[in-house]
Amino acid sequence: MSIDTHAHITKEFYTDIPQVLSRAIQNGVHKIIIPGTNLSDSNPINRYKDPLLKYAVGIHPNEVSDNIDKKQIFDLITEDTIAIGECGIDLSQRQDKKVQEAIFRIQIEIAIERNLPIIIHTRNALEETYDILSSYYHQGNENIGVIHSADGSIEILNKLIDIGFYLSFNGISTYKSAEKIRDIIREINIHKILVETDAPFLNPKGSKTKQNESANIKYVIDNINNIKGISNTEEITENNAKLLFRL
Repeated sequence: MSIDTHAHITKEFYTDIPQVLSRAIQNGVHKIIIPGTNLSDSNPINRYKDPLLKYAVGIHPNEVSDNIDKKQIFDLITEDTIAIGECGIDLSQRQDKKVQEAIFRIQIEIAIERNLPIIIHTRNALEETYDILSSYYHQGNENIGVIHSADGSIEILNKLIDIGFYLSFNGISTYKSAEKIRDIIREINIHKILVETDAPFLNPKGSKTKQNESANIKYVIDNINNIKGISNTEEITENNAKLLFRL
């Protein structure tokens, strides 16, 4: 059994969600975590209701705005919310860095206040992301959050692990051009790794589906097994996800 720790299975991207979920179950997926990216898709009234799906509340760094405040995010949290995010810093776009940081800090504070794990999106900003996170979380913490689609400096990634973060990998790790990510997977302890699809994006090598979907998590798992020379990635990453998200 496996847990897809990051997928956007929403009506925005799929017209056949029941079939997508059915295929996921047929391929051994028993939980899919849906991160929030804005106030609309973080709102419980806009969610597709299914026992397979678990939801986070968050504002993606490319969706931030001066008009968003802490109360707006806080008010979307319900007893069913399992995490805050995805949130972070993304310097690949022309979004205002100061606004990104302000909204990121708000979400970290909410995660701490509500004792919820946090899902981090960081792109071209790993050092900046670490600097912010390390001002809240300290060495020796456990089960604080996850760096979604982990990439970048192995030194900084190890520092993030030291303050309580898991690293999550997806279909990118199957691409011919992604040897650097495979090197990270080789070095990182399997007990600090999660798996995800980031569906409908990042279709892994070997997939037969037009859009990526949670059923394709098997390709990510098989790839990590091959990289690390093990056979129990599915079991270990499932347990890691259960620990982090308290499933």
